[in-house]
Amino acid sequence: MANETRVLAKFAADLREEDVPVHVRRLATNLLVDQLGCAIGGVKTPWGAQVRATVSRAGGVPDATVIYFGDKLPAGSAALINSTFGHSYEYDDLNGLAHGHPGAELIPALLAIAEREHICGRDFLTALVVAYEVRGCIGWAVSPDLFEIGGPQFSTSCGPFGAAVGVARLLGLDADGIHNALGIAGTFSGGLMQYDQGGGSVKRIFTGVGASSGIQSAELARAGMTGPEGILEGARGLLRIYTRAYKPERLLPHAAGKWIFERIQFKPYCCCGIIHPSIDGLKKIISEQKLTADDIASITIRNPSGFHDHATITAPHDMLGMQFSTSYSLALTALRGGNTPREYTLDALADPAIKAFASRVTVEEGTELNKICEGHFSAHIKVCTNSGAVHEQLVIDAKGSVAVPLTDEDIDNKFRSQAEEHLGSANCEALLRMLRDIDGIPDVGKLFTLLAAKEIAEPGTAQT
Repeated sequence: MANETRVLAKFAADLREEDVPVHVRRLATNLLVDQLGCAIGGVKTPWGAQVRATVSRAGGVPDATVIYFGDKLPAGSAALINSTFGHSYEYDDLNGLAHGHPGAELIPALLAIAEREHICGRDFLTALVVAYEVRGCIGWAVSPDLFEIGGPQFSTSCGPFGAAVGVARLLGLDADGIHNALGIAGTFSGGLMQYDQGGGSVKRIFTGVGASSGIQSAELARAGMTGPEGILEGARGLLRIYTRAYKPERLLPHAAGKWIFERIQFKPYCCCGIIHPSIDGLKKIISEQKLTADDIASITIRNPSGFHDHATITAPHDMLGMQFSTSYSLALTALRGGNTPREYTLDALADPAIKAFASRVTVEEGTELNKICEGHFSAHIKVCTNSGAVHEQLVIDAKGSVAVPLTDEDIDNKFRSQAEEHLGSANCEALLRMLRDIDGIPDVGKLFTLLAAKEIAEPGTAQT
């Protein structure tokens, strides 16, 4: 088949609310709750303050609201800031088929436009499903190549397309208009992955690049700008340039046999998703064998090819590096009992005990896992104790994955753990109720009455 980009555009234009199964809409609501919880939790990070200060300085038409602070900025600016907040702790969603962090790419962009255009919650949620499915097809079509090649990164290469489609849908563009938005979005597709080798806080804006450039693409399409034919499948399109194996059939809606949304994963740990099965495996071994950190002589982690070198930073020098370090993350599991924002701190990074434990962790490529773990974030964990005992676990599906999902209650509690501190308990619960009833909200902008704090800091003030 040819013209896959046009097929996706027609799908995006034609999908009706009643075409979306109830359980998919529930997953979309869960994603909204999870992403906004992550965004609220990230409002006081240094990198969040840096992005807010820089972007706010340009000013512009006050169309959309910055979460917590209440600044009114152009939609693209607000989306960039809010997306950075939502991706601030590596705590946001992922997808084993589509990869990247679709929620942090899509939701800030769609919220900004929905607020500006006074879109009802029901239409917002349908647009989110449309955008997620298109973004998911594109991500799947370039998988696993981008991991194996080492980039470009999924949120910056695929995110602009998904955000462009969702925004175009909210703006009322037809199939031709959405096709042009996709073509224009190809101009913004890219993003190097050196962060998983050398750290750097700039990775925090990767989802924001997808969100803000998606808005720009859709706005330009609405203004009449056109994009090239075949931006995804063409001779110089995304799949020909960024992949080694040309798989245009994956671009077709439901080509995976189900909704891409059904492969969503919600994170219980705020680190690279590839580390999660190793954390689960180590926790199980420690619990079953009643081990302490001092009992452990060495740990060997084996990951499938393509994933094995995505989280192997051995000497992190910043927070991002620690969150992409399997060894440091497992040290937190063993020594501090958790892998939430409370454990990933600069204090932990400088702790000699954490560093010493991390030095006993080795990460290897496990080619034997490639077949049995295809389509999963998986790990084989081997723990050798000082007494000479060896304990092993194979974790194919980590907690939070499709096979071991977080419940609605788990996601609500994760939201509370991040939002209560910043919004207060009463506002947190009121906002959570409103999010859970998103289908019944007549104007998505009403969410922002509960998303602003009582005390507002000046842009550029890092409060950590």
